[in-house]
Amino acid sequence: MDYSSFSFNSFVIRFRASANSFLSQFEPLALLLAPLLSLLVARVLQSFLSLILEKGLKATLLGLFMSSVKLVPGVKSYIDAEKQKVVDKLQSGSKSKREHWRTELPTIGLGVGVIEEMRDEKSKDVDWKGKCSGTVFAHTNPLHLDVFQSVARFEAEVVAMTADLLGSKEKASGAQVCGNMTSGGTESILLAVKTSRDYMKMKKGITSPEMIIAESAHSAYDKAAQYFNIKLRRVPVNKEFQADVKAIRQHINRNTILIVGSAPGYPHGIIDPIEELGKLAYSYGICFHVDLCLGGFVLPFASKLGYPITSFDFTVMGVTSISVDVHKYGLAPKGTSVVLYRNHDIRKHQFVAVTEWSGGLYVSPTIAGSRPGGLIAGAWAAMMSLGQAGYLENTRKIMEVSKMIQKGIKEIPELFIIGKPDMTIVAFGSAVLDIFEVNDIISSKGWHLNALQRPNSIHICVTLQHVPVVDTFLQDLRDAVQTVKENPGPISGGLAPIYGAAGSMPDRGMVQELLVNYMDGTC
Repeated sequence: MDYSSFSFNSFVIRFRASANSFLSQFEPLALLLAPLLSLLVARVLQSFLSLILEKGLKATLLGLFMSSVKLVPGVKSYIDAEKQKVVDKLQSGSKSKREHWRTELPTIGLGVGVIEEMRDEKSKDVDWKGKCSGTVFAHTNPLHLDVFQSVARFEAEVVAMTADLLGSKEKASGAQVCGNMTSGGTESILLAVKTSRDYMKMKKGITSPEMIIAESAHSAYDKAAQYFNIKLRRVPVNKEFQADVKAIRQHINRNTILIVGSAPGYPHGIIDPIEELGKLAYSYGICFHVDLCLGGFVLPFASKLGYPITSFDFTVMGVTSISVDVHKYGLAPKGTSVVLYRNHDIRKHQFVAVTEWSGGLYVSPTIAGSRPGGLIAGAWAAMMSLGQAGYLENTRKIMEVSKMIQKGIKEIPELFIIGKPDMTIVAFGSAVLDIFEVNDIISSKGWHLNALQRPNSIHICVTLQHVPVVDTFLQDLRDAVQTVKENPGPISGGLAPIYGAAGSMPDRGMVQELLVNYMDGTC
């Protein structure tokens, strides 16, 4: 007989009888609810401890006290009213001026006349020379709006005019679209992602954030995921090379803070189904960012010209933020972009406010603290000098050239166009030739196109500089295809072998390491 087994079974029987006897004195409902209540208490304690670790004991207790006080009828409205009085007093000097600032592009641009208007506005700035502590080490610094009031106006008008192009006045809700200028599309995207993360943490308590993008979305989202500790879920595009709404829906979970749509996507120039993505985001109560870095100053005008452009802006329900580069088709100086939000409640989560610095109270709207006022002024000048008529004419030219290039590529039997381009980016590949060898040949003729993967292809982003040379480009492309067809194999000194090898490597970690080592050696 196995006495150890017998002894253990006896123990189990006695323990079961004892437990049943003890629990029999409780109601069944109490026994059912006890574990659930214990779990709830544990989660509350975990949240409380997390707050203490994040903000400190004093700040946490004060925050809880203020939250409880605001539950008293009338107290919250009183506190909010008093805070607004302070804000109104701080803004009293600029608020009246803003009422007269421009909120839409002029119909006809000012041309060179914009210079005189800039001089006039600059003359109203404070006479700061020799009187400011730090602040200025060159010319202007928008961080100090009380000194450089002209720059404040220029930025506000660039943001307002851009928002007007993107449906700020037509959107359904009455909340005001708002935003800020940034240094470029990457910063605009970084800020939109950071803002979405913090907004969703406040709104839903999400502390392990995730975002979902199509594999055609810009690499800036990878950068944002790394910077802000957000899990990135990348899904394949559909057969039209658009973001796959069904696939994105399947990846949404309780930690999802943001989905992304591009108008158009950088690789293939194709607009994602923004309306469907907007409905999806709205139904789940999550943020939806539209990347208009390329299309922001083309699509509104292409639509006016009669091109079949699907909805892409704040008129779409569910869109919470938009990024748009003024330094691309807005023709502003390099280093100027705009990030926009559907309302102020969302944008407030973009800002960084510091109250415990010995250097004083500090608040900053963007990643950079000090910013070059000259770039802001340059963006304003570009928009004001061109006006709606100028952008409309530019769009007409580049859209026509884009269609000419598409037609020319279709006439080359060895090439095929990726999807159906909606704008001014045309991507193309080949089923019979190494497209990267074609790229090497055309590069030797002075053209600089962009190499893509999945599928292997290259693209041209049409700008005004291509208008007078489109026929030359198509002829050089035909010649390059013929050269590769007659002489297959790597071109001496070309990049085709590198792109081909990188694309076929199954170990993407190794490819990533190669890229990092390359960058480390060139910086």
